[in-house]
Amino acid sequence: MYFERFTELFSTRGAIVPLDEALALICHFFDDSVEPQAVLTGLDELASTITAASAVELMADLFGPGGFTGNSFEYDDPNNSLMHQVIARRLGIPITLCALAIEVGRRVDIDIVGVGMPGHFLCRTASQQDLMFFDPFHSPEPLSAEQCKKLYKHLTQIDNWSAEFLEPSSSRLMVIRVLSNLKSIYRRRSDLANLRWVMRLRSVIPEIATAETVEFAQLMRRSN
Repeated sequence: MYFERFTELFSTRGAIVPLDEALALICHFFDDSVEPQAVLTGLDELASTITAASAVELMADLFGPGGFTGNSFEYDDPNNSLMHQVIARRLGIPITLCALAIEVGRRVDIDIVGVGMPGHFLCRTASQQDLMFFDPFHSPEPLSAEQCKKLYKHLTQIDNWSAEFLEPSSSRLMVIRVLSNLKSIYRRRSDLANLRWVMRLRSVIPEIATAETVEFAQLMRRSN
């Protein structure tokens, strides 16, 4: 049932997908005792504690003292990519912390969107008016475009900045990026059991399925 639902969400190339539901489904494939609805309920309950009326206040509520933070000590822990674990442990990586801000924000009518800056995921206000960027992995404080540029150069040591790096990233691309993170982690660990379910999900996403068909088939043969 859940695999069919994930397939349905991603069946049309480029179609908008509900970020919270897609990430909740990923949690179930990691641990089939996790019900996707329970993950959504966790986001609902978190949103019910928020009193923020602006993006700045939302970030302060979520990522201020005692709130969610970046797991810089165990960055490659797969739990950082799983929303139910992010909520439970209050730890994550840039993309899942941004996803948390987006989905809690949506529930309290504060529009936040993802920013797929190479090397480090950010988020920003949806409106161009009074545009602000955020890096919840490091701080709840807002960033200007120039500060994002400096952050990019500091993290990558590459001088190839483009304003396109700060364009909004769709929820679809965010989910693909989360699965890419998990794929990389499990490949490095030679964890075939977990790599299989990640590759199975990736195999139904048209944008990436074709390039990975052979890899997925080889992986499945190794499991027989």
